[in-house]
Formats: sequence, structure tokens, C-alpha cells
Amino acid sequence: MKIFNAPPETWERIQLIHETSYTYTQPVRFLTHRLVLRPREGHDIRLHSMSLTTNPPSQIRWHRDLLDNSIAVATFEETADELRIHSEFTISVPPAAVEKAPPIYVPHPSLVSGIEQLAATPYLQYIYPPEAGQLRQWFSSTGLAPSPGTNSAIFDDLAILIHRVIRYNRREETGVQSPSETLRLASGSCRDMAVLMIETSRSLGYPARFVSGYLESANSKVGRGSTHAWAEVYLPDHGWTGYDPSIGKRVGPGHIAVGVSHHPRGVMPVTGGFSGLSGVGSSLKVNITTTRLPPESPQ
Repeated sequence: MKIFNAPPETWERIQLIHETSYTYTQPVRFLTHRLVLRPREGHDIRLHSMSLTTNPPSQIRWHRDLLDNSIAVATFEETADELRIHSEFTISVPPAAVEKAPPIYVPHPSLVSGIEQLAATPYLQYIYPPEAGQLRQWFSSTGLAPSPGTNSAIFDDLAILIHRVIRYNRREETGVQSPSETLRLASGSCRDMAVLMIETSRSLGYPARFVSGYLESANSKVGRGSTHAWAEVYLPDHGWTGYDPSIGKRVGPGHIAVGVSHHPRGVMPVTGGFSGLSGVGSSLKVNITTTRLPPESPQ
């Protein structure tokens, strides 16, 4: 649970360093890269400073995409056998609540209507259309599905359910598993579980979107963190509400969103390519470190 009315002097500062290194067996020319690495600022995150550099050097141009994500476009001139992308920022987040967040009860079916209904259209479109019926049936079989005309904590329950039945597996492969594959294997990465929750929410008639970002964790505090993903569901009177099925909880101050999209491919942290001789081999290494900083001195 995030506390938005806490006084500014109680907000906590986090420094995050994200280093991505691609190594190649021979020099290559880098194509334009699209970087989704800047935190989404708002009432729950305040960005104090950020730097973004690459080696070899690049020209970096910023813009906001259709979903209001901050996108950096990096253009390279030099060839090299290694590409290093270094992102570093400091943010403030509200303090964590001491008490457990109460469930959010929402009506079923969804009450999104009017102008919001039009805006919600992309977030109701399935990523895997043939699986929608299977997901409705799966959720109904758990006994958690609400009856029409009732209010229930459907998404708190869904996040807990996915966390309970899907084993976390930190996959290095690109892309996401389909929801049916995640259920069949009973395992998946954070992005696989996020897609399972998104598609199940959409099958029940609720707009949902994919969130890419970071999660402050024991691993990130010692420099072994990784990028993270979770789901947001649009709830009338509550707005976009984040749920992290990989931990079975609603998002908190340790979740740092950098990009949102109706499709997971829309907010991949780093996308780009290279050109070179055939047979070029490559490897990837990602290091993410978070550090809690002392509170700022009052002005």
C-alpha cells in the first residue's frame, strides 16, 4: 500500500543503478536503440536526478510515446565489440504502511463507462484471444469468481492465487509465455505471471495493462537485482491499481514503474539491434543495484 498524504520529510530516497552490457565476438555497428528506463513520475514517485550514458557514446533524444512513457532514442556512430548502457537515478517514495493494506472491493461486472470506456478499449484487447474462455473457466473453477451484482476483492484474490499456484522462475529467454503455458508448467517469470493476471482480468471484463520497472529487493540491495514486471487493473473510483502476482501482493513503495502498455512488447527496457558479419556471437549481462539514501535535510 502506498501512502500519498505522508508529509514530504517522511518520504524515503532510493538510488538505483541499472547497467546493461552486450558483448560480441567481433566489432559490430549498432542500430538505433529504444530505451525505457526513466521512472514514471507522479504522486507516488518523485524523480530528483537521472543520468543515462552509453559506451560507445551515442546521441540520445527523449520523447513521450502515445502512452506517456518517457522514451530515450540512442543513435550510434562508432563500431565496437561491447555496448554498455548505464542508467542511474534518485527518487523519493512514500514510506511503507505499517498496517496491512485492506482489500479493495469492486463491483462485478466492471462499471467502466462513458468516456473512460472508450479510453479503456486497448486495455481490454486480449494478447492471446483464443485463451480468454479458458482463463474465465480456470478462475471460476477456483471458487473465487464473484457473482454478478456483487462486490468482491477479486484482484487481491487473483494476485494471491497466481502467487500460490505458479512457481517463480527467472527466465533469461526473451518474450513471455502464454497464460495457458504458464498454467500448464505451473511456473513462470514475473512477466509471465503479470500477463496471466492481465489476460484473466480482461477475460472478466476489466481493463488491465503491463508495467515494466524495478522492485527493491534483497538481491537489488547487493547489486544482483533484475528488471521487474507486474500488472495494473483499472478500478472505478480507484484508478490504475498495481498488483504483483509474483509476490501475491498489491504494489508498494519498493515498486518503481518506468513504462506501461497494453502489450508487454511496448515497454521492454532495451530494444535495438546490430549489423555485422554472419556468425557473430553475443552475450548479455544486467546488474541492478538499489541503495537507500539518508533523508533530505529540511530546507
